[in-house]
Amino acid sequence: MRRADPEVLAEVLRAAEGIAVPTRDEEERLSSVAERVLGAVRSSFSGVEGYLGASVEGSAAKGTWVRSRPEVDVFVMFSPEIPGERLEELVVTRGIAALESVGASWRLRYAEHPYVEGFLSGVGVNVVGCYEVERGRWISAVDRTPYHTAYVSSRLDERLRREVRLAKAFAMGIGVYGAEIKVGGFSGYLMELLVLRSGGFIELLEDASRWRPPKVIEMTGELSEERALVLFQNSPLIVTDPVDPRRNVASAVTLTKLSEFVLAAKLFLARPSLDFFAPPRPRRPEAWREVIAIRFDRPQGLPVDTLWGEALKFARSVASSLSREGFEVRRWAVEGTEDSVLVLLELDRLELPTFALREGPPVWLENALDFVERHASDPLTAAGPWVDGERLYVLKRREARGAVELTRRWLEGRSVSVPRDLDGPLRRAEVVALDRDAANRLDSMGFGQFIDSFLDGRPPFLRAR
Repeated sequence: MRRADPEVLAEVLRAAEGIAVPTRDEEERLSSVAERVLGAVRSSFSGVEGYLGASVEGSAAKGTWVRSRPEVDVFVMFSPEIPGERLEELVVTRGIAALESVGASWRLRYAEHPYVEGFLSGVGVNVVGCYEVERGRWISAVDRTPYHTAYVSSRLDERLRREVRLAKAFAMGIGVYGAEIKVGGFSGYLMELLVLRSGGFIELLEDASRWRPPKVIEMTGELSEERALVLFQNSPLIVTDPVDPRRNVASAVTLTKLSEFVLAAKLFLARPSLDFFAPPRPRRPEAWREVIAIRFDRPQGLPVDTLWGEALKFARSVASSLSREGFEVRRWAVEGTEDSVLVLLELDRLELPTFALREGPPVWLENALDFVERHASDPLTAAGPWVDGERLYVLKRREARGAVELTRRWLEGRSVSVPRDLDGPLRRAEVVALDRDAANRLDSMGFGQFIDSFLDGRPPFLRAR
């Protein structure tokens, strides 16, 4: 495989540090916010039954956060005897009180349990509840986090912190960072483990350039590759959790995001460029193609992963229905803002021919008679039924030919999969062909970059090539 000039690579990495590594002022500001919020949380929860303590976890505690993305995760630990409902209530009420006491803005967010997200002096803050348990006795998914922090922190030095930050900034730049369903990519903890395993950022890219799915990276020393493949079937990337050997840290990574990471690694090693860390913005093409847009209001209070799981399911259902009707669905994507969700689907055309050929069963099957009787007297039958070879065929007149009209009908008649949580918003959904006027209107709602990225089609790391 081609490799870049070492001097060129070193120059790009030096410049990338300016994107990945926080400045001293940023470090001091995050440290100050962490100290203030941690103190406020400890004060707010003091004396509460079941409260065992609070600590800063995640990338702020490990020193692996990326420049311009400061975030502090404060974990509030409870005794396992406290019911989940009580934990949630305390985290919300006392967490809000703690953030308000230091002048932070806040809003509720929802994952497995609700948590409080705040902002103070430009730093994001999360107040999260978990149980203090022995390793392996997990009650909630976030109970592992303090163990993750301890594992990674104990193995990092200043050089490896820099390497982790470069790896995270690279993943962000190429568009594969984030384990949420919406992204299907690499979590921060996963990137940390991969750098620890490889020994550095470039070493990780060299390893990744040779990956082929299913790829197993065993971090615990307890599982064979064969056993890992059995335990974590259908996962393109398997990275066992050193804190919990029966957990795949890379379970969120989709085949697409894994493939993009591998391709980006190959391209960067061959032709390193700062564009991998700070990709150019997509440009809107002059010519408009056959794209339909479905925009609906975002339900408030719905957990983020639930929202995206249901939105993706809905988009797949629409794509399948359009394909069955005779459209070629070339690709689709989903994006959201605080207020809306937008589904874009690119088709081969926006309108189908007036007539459609329908294939029936072989004449010797029992349902051949049903096919003949059903279509012979149907006013929408334009020709047939007739026999060609062993099968019956009929030519039908389409009642609706436009992709936009069909989609609207399906939503009104609930003939596509409409998840329960999205039922109300989808009843009021806007369905349009994406032209310049529609795009300008959607731009004003915060979807401009998403539309441009979709029309451009290339992942971020290919835009400058």
